[in-house]
Amino acid sequence: MPALTSITDALAAAQKRGLLPTAMGTAQLRELGAEVLARSVFTARGINAIYVSELKDLIDALAAGKLSDGQVRTALWEILDELDYEAEQGGFPGEELEPAIEGSLQDFKSYRRRDLIVRTQRDLMQGAGSKLRGSTPDRLSEFPAWELVRIGSVEEARTWPSRWTIAGGRPRPAGFDPMGWRHIGQRSGFIALKGDPVWGELGAYENFPDALGVDHPPWYFNSQMGWREVAAEEVAALGITGPDGETPAQWLASEPATLTGPQPLPTPQVSLNGVDPAIIARFQKLSQATEIPGKPGTYTLLERARMELDTSSRADLARADAAYQKGAPTR
Repeated sequence: MPALTSITDALAAAQKRGLLPTAMGTAQLRELGAEVLARSVFTARGINAIYVSELKDLIDALAAGKLSDGQVRTALWEILDELDYEAEQGGFPGEELEPAIEGSLQDFKSYRRRDLIVRTQRDLMQGAGSKLRGSTPDRLSEFPAWELVRIGSVEEARTWPSRWTIAGGRPRPAGFDPMGWRHIGQRSGFIALKGDPVWGELGAYENFPDALGVDHPPWYFNSQMGWREVAAEEVAALGITGPDGETPAQWLASEPATLTGPQPLPTPQVSLNGVDPAIIARFQKLSQATEIPGKPGTYTLLERARMELDTSSRADLARADAAYQKGAPTR
C-alpha cells in the first residue's frame, strides 16, 4: 500500500474522507493512525452515525463554497436538536457517555464546539489545498520552499521556535527578527523546502500532544500559524537546502514524501450496540462498514479506508483542487 505523500495521495483529503463516528476521545483517536484520520471526518466523542454523516456533507459543502461558516454552524445545531441531543443527559438518546456541561466545549450544541469543528475541518482542507497548489511543477520551480508566518492573533502563543527545533528545522538564516513569528504577517525565518520532513514532524502526534497529524497548516487545534511560499531566488540567497544538504533542485527531483515509510492501517472499530437499527443500516450504507465476526454490534471501516487509499487518482486531485480554489486563504 503506498504511503501518503506531500504532493499526491494525501492532498485529496476533502473529497476522499469517509465517516468515523466514535466514542473515543482525541488521544484515542490518534491511535487509529494518520492515514485513517486523514480520510475521515471525525469529532472526538461523537458516536451518532447520522450526525457524523450529516457533518461530512456539511463540511464538503463548506469546502466547495456552497455554505458559509455560519450556515454550517446553524445546520449543526438544527441536526443535533432533531436528534434530541442533550449534553447534560450524556449526548444522544441511548448513549452512555459522560454528561457534559451545557455551553462547554464538550457540549456538541455549544457555539464553541460547533465553531471549533467548522474552523478545524475547513482549515485542514484549505491547508491541504494550498499544499496541492504549491506542489505543481511550475510552483515548485518558482517557489521551492515554505516559510512559517503568523496569520492571526492568539491569547497565548505556542513556543514555535522550540517546536521548529524539535521537528528538525534548521536555524534561521541571519537577519531575521527572532520575535518575528509572534507578529501577524512578519517574516519568521523558519524556512524549509517543500516536502522537507520538518513539515510532517511539526504536526506529528509523537512530537506534540496537540498535533493534528498533518504536514500542512493548521498543524494544531486553534493554530494561527500558516505558511507563505518563498521564491527560488531568495532560497538560493539564504542558502536553504534539503535535510542532507541537497540543493533545491536535487531535493525536489527526488519527489520527497513528507509521510514516508510503511504506513500499515490499523483496524478502527465502532461499537453500535443499543443503537437504533435504522441508524445502523444508514451507517453501513454510508460508510461501507462491516460487522466484525464474533463481535455482534461492532463494525470496522478498514476495508473502506483501504479502498479509498488504493483508488486515489489524479482526477480526484483535480476535483479537490477545484473545490479548494474557491476557499478562503489558509489559516
